[in-house]
Formats: sequence, C-alpha cells, structure tokens
Amino acid sequence: MPADRITASRRFHVTGIDFAGPLYVKGKPPLRKCYIAMFTCATVRAVHLEFCSDLTTDTFLLAFQRFIGRHGLPYTIFTDNAQTFQTASRELADLWRALSAAKTNAHIAQHGFTWKFIVPMAARW
Repeated sequence: MPADRITASRRFHVTGIDFAGPLYVKGKPPLRKCYIAMFTCATVRAVHLEFCSDLTTDTFLLAFQRFIGRHGLPYTIFTDNAQTFQTASRELADLWRALSAAKTNAHIAQHGFTWKFIVPMAARW
C-alpha cells in the first residue's frame, strides 16, 4: 500500500476527490442535473459530501472551500484527470504563488498542499 494510506495522520490529511452523478433535482426548470463532490480520507476512509450544481471549476472551488472550512487544509490531494480538477489545480497554484509573495501571508503560503493526479484511464486508482 502507498505510504500516504498507511501513515497515521489527522483526518483528511491525504484526501481523494471525485464527482458522483448526475443526480436530477426537481425545481425550476423542472428537472436539472446536479453533482456531489466526494472528499475521501485516505487513512481512515471518512467521507465528506458537498452538493455542486454543475461541474464548473468555480462551483468545485466553492465546495472545496466549504470542505476546508470544516476539515482544514489537506496536505495531499489525489484526483482523476478531469478538466475541472486540472483547472482548479492551476488556479489554486497561482493563488499560493500570490500569497507567498506577500510577507503578511507567508505563514498561510508555507502550509500549501500537493495536488496529485492519478494515472490517466485508471479509475481504479
């Protein structure tokens, strides 16, 4: 097993993220698609679910922000190679670079995280 999965750490220190769905919700318009962002802890197998109205990067980043507010910032994130995750990874990397440039936010920037993508076409990972 990978070291990330067998090393004792706090909950959601190593997190896997994926989307479930689509789910269909009644409302206006009559039926609309929505998705669930699943955040899975790699060590204790805890699961955190967040509702997402679509698969855009902005919607995912809001769900990620709610996750961080509840469980803290993960050290390592594993995702598949979906375009939403690729774009979110780039945007968050740009944000961390901007924060590390400011002296007042140096403490926040030093606690960044690593975003790792699984092997393409290997969903079982």
